[in-house]
This record gives sequence, structure tokens and C-alpha cells, in this order.
Amino acid sequence: MQTNVFCVFFVIHAILCDNIDVNSPEFAEQLYIKLFKRRRAEQLEAVKSFQKISSYEKQYSMIFLASEKIFSVIQESRAQIEASGFIPGVSQFPTDEKARDALSNILENTALFTEILLRFPDISTTVLKLNNHWDVLLKWSIIFCNEAHNLLDKTTLKLLNLASQELNHTQRDPNYVNPYRKTAKVSNNNNNDANEDIKREKRKKRKEIKRGPRLTNSHFEL
Repeated sequence: MQTNVFCVFFVIHAILCDNIDVNSPEFAEQLYIKLFKRRRAEQLEAVKSFQKISSYEKQYSMIFLASEKIFSVIQESRAQIEASGFIPGVSQFPTDEKARDALSNILENTALFTEILLRFPDISTTVLKLNNHWDVLLKWSIIFCNEAHNLLDKTTLKLLNLASQELNHTQRDPNYVNPYRKTAKVSNNNNNDANEDIKREKRKKRKEIKRGPRLTNSHFEL
């Protein structure tokens, strides 16, 4: 409902202020870019709700079911968008409703899964290993999204890049760390422990220097 109201106001604003042809591909593209940002905000809230679930089994079950739906939609939309002849980064934004829906389904569902992947890396990578065709499809859809970069915001493009690194689809940056991965947390805890040990040793040495050498009674005995 809120999205529909937003669309109406955007169209009215365009007609009154910008004198844009609301039936043109350019207008449809600008409208979609704004709607995509709103959808991403909604997706983020949905993914955050997964984090409130304390049971690993329930988290796994929800993520697996979500993944089934996501990749089913991407697979179907891939067939539709390829049949339409649309080429991301080359073609104009589609005015045909089916092609437009297929495009938005690919972009939005890819962004949604990469958000899940980065926040639940241990569960997500397990799900992908058990369903290798999903991993292959995700690799395709991330490439597709990067080619359609003109439709995406910088935050989403960064998300896609991090997801590719997380899955080793591309070479990882030397400083890449996913704070949501359990192994990363263990490593960080170990580093913190090591830093604390170093600090304690430094404090100990400073105390020894301040005290200096002390003479015992034995030094005064004849």
C-alpha cells in the first residue's frame, strides 16, 4: 500500500515539475531506482528479524525455505528476461510488464540473498553446498546485477562485491573479514586475548622499572 502511494506521488511530481513522459523508459527507470531503495530497506528489516531468533535450527529452517523461494524466482525470471532480449547495461529499461517484473525479481532477490549470506554466512554457505545449482545461479545473478549497476545504489553494489568475496567467486581482499562468521569471531577473540596479554606484560615491565634494584639485609652482613 505504501509503495503504491509512493508511486502515485512520484508520477504527479514528475508531471507537474519535470514535464517527463511517464510512459518513457527513462521515467520507468528512475521510478524503479527509487522503489528499489525502498524495497532494500524493507528487506534489511526482514533479515534483521531472523537475527532475533535464538534457535539455530529455526534460523536454518527459515533461511533454507527463503532460499528455495528466492532461487525459484530467480531461475524463472532468468528465463523470462533472456527471452525478452533485455541485456543489462545495454538495453533501455523495459516497458514490457513481464520483462520489467523479471528484471526487478532478479535484482531484488539477489540483493536479498546476499544480505542473508553476509549476516548468516555459516548457514548460507552450508545451504549452497547442499544445493550447488543455487550457488551457480547466484554467481550468474550477481554478475547480472553488476552489469545492471545503473539501477542499483552504492550500498547494494558493495553488498554484491562482499558476497562474491565471501563465496570466493572473486579473489578476496587481503583485509576481508566477515564479522558475522563464527570463525572470524573466534579469531577476533583470540586477537583480543593476545593483545591483553601484551598489555599485561608491558604493565608488569613498567612496574619493575619503577621499583628498580633493591638491597636485602644480606648485603649488609659481614
